[in-house]
Amino acid sequence: MDLRERVVNFIDSLIPPSERHPNPLLYRTAFLKISLLASLSLIGSVASFLYAYLDLMEGDVFVALLEVVVGTVLFLNPFIAKKYRNLDVMATISLAIFSCIFIIAIFDELPEDKSSLIWVNVVPALAFFIKGRKGIYWSLGFLWVHTVLVLSRDMNIDKDLLDAYLSYMVVMVIFYFYAWMSERYRGVWEILARVDGLTGVLTRAAFEDVMAREIDRARRYGSSLSIILFDLDNFKEINDTYGHLFGDKVLKRVAEAVKINLRAADVVARWGGEEFVILLPETDGSEARAVAEKLRRSIEALGMGTKVRVTASFGVAELKDGDDSLRLILKADRALYAAKRNGKNRVENYKEEIPLK
Repeated sequence: MDLRERVVNFIDSLIPPSERHPNPLLYRTAFLKISLLASLSLIGSVASFLYAYLDLMEGDVFVALLEVVVGTVLFLNPFIAKKYRNLDVMATISLAIFSCIFIIAIFDELPEDKSSLIWVNVVPALAFFIKGRKGIYWSLGFLWVHTVLVLSRDMNIDKDLLDAYLSYMVVMVIFYFYAWMSERYRGVWEILARVDGLTGVLTRAAFEDVMAREIDRARRYGSSLSIILFDLDNFKEINDTYGHLFGDKVLKRVAEAVKINLRAADVVARWGGEEFVILLPETDGSEARAVAEKLRRSIEALGMGTKVRVTASFGVAELKDGDDSLRLILKADRALYAAKRNGKNRVENYKEEIPLK
């Protein structure tokens, strides 16, 4: 494994479960965010140690010790985040430390050396990138503290200070609108990742997340859980005969019929093509079969035209000891194929004698 792969794997290990989104774009956003935080931690750590050495050589022991502490915390920051799987903690530590560094510079350099003023713009950029629109509170708070401390140093309000604060305000406004747009479009991306654009039910990836949580909950409380996997019969013939636009209309009507006949706690998703899957919490195999029969009749009764008959075949499986998400889906899939072999437009429960391979 080369260095690049090691770095990528380390950054990936920092991503908490809540940020591991099925949408590649959102996952990549989290990956880049953590990459930035890890890079800033490393750069800030190295810089802190270098400045500590320089200040120590100048005889400023207190500042040097403070910079050593800052550098150590920044260096350990990614490892702390990895242990506790909390990205927000890592982000807050990074932001707080960098803010403190610029505050320390006020006492260490101003008013003689004003070069530190050019770095204050890093704070709003980090605040909005890390905290989103809430970064406005951090940015304004830092500006207020910075101004109070500068004035306490008896520093005159000159052109350099006004330029620094004006650029700070401009950067703050720009990043505020950037954060606002990012949060707004993130919501759109999340909807696209979770909801099938054609039928309005969940996507496969979103369903798998829900199913994993529900299986854990069923195990924890000892409750029953079942799934239904169903496939529209002869759907290819409908597409070939009446066109794909009509086929899309059929899929929409089927999804609507299914949602109407399910409880609020039930979850339906488009598994792929003309295949759908339904998760039924607090439902055993016999109850799930009754639900499937009800759905089968409602689909058969859809009025799609006198020459079009829409039917579906259903496979039902109940969660048993030793089942995980993959095995549960596989059991329902085998039951579905049994329904297809036995004449279609019917419901079959998974039986132990049906092989899973």
